[in-house]
Amino acid sequence: MNRLSQILNDRKKSINDEEFEAFYVEYYDSLVLFGQKFIHDQTVVEDIVQETFIKFWLRKNNFDNEYAIRAFLYKAVRNSCVNYLDHLRVRQKFSQEVAPFVYSEEYFSQHVIEEEVHRIINEAVQQLPESAREIYLMSLNGVKNNEIAEDLNISINTVKTQKMRAKKILREKLKKINLILLCL
Repeated sequence: MNRLSQILNDRKKSINDEEFEAFYVEYYDSLVLFGQKFIHDQTVVEDIVQETFIKFWLRKNNFDNEYAIRAFLYKAVRNSCVNYLDHLRVRQKFSQEVAPFVYSEEYFSQHVIEEEVHRIINEAVQQLPESAREIYLMSLNGVKNNEIAEDLNISINTVKTQKMRAKKILREKLKKINLILLCL
C-alpha cells in the first residue's frame, strides 16, 4: 500500500494540497505515456493530463482509495483523448470538404456582397420614419394588415398608407444596391 492509499484509509478524508502534489508527481509521467498511446502529439497529451488532474482535484472528495483515483485518471485521460481525436476527425473532414471552398475568392466576394447589401438595407430601414418602420417590420415578419392595425390601434388604411410610404422611401434609398450589383 503506498503513501496515498494509507493516508486515505487512515483518515477517510479528502486529499490536501501537499498530498495532491505528491500524487501528481507520481502519476503525471505515467498518464502522459498512456495518453501518447492514443495521441502522438506530446503537447496535446500534456494538456489533457493537466485538465484531467484539474477534474480530479474538483472531485477529490469523492474518492476513498487510490484504486478509484487511478481508475478515474486513466479513464478520464482515455476519454479526453478519444474526444480530441473525434474533434480532430470532424475538423479534418470540414477542412477537406468546406475549407477549399471557403478560401476561394468567389466565396469571399459573395459574402462581402451579402453583408454589404444587408447593411445597406438595414440602414435604410432604420432611417424610415418611426411609424412606417414599425409597420414595415411587422409586415416583413408576416403580420397581416388587420393584425397590425389592431396591435397598433390604428386604421387599416393607415397601415396600408405607411407600408406604401415605407416601400417608396426604401425603393429610392436602395437604388445604390443595384449600382453595386451592376459593378460586380
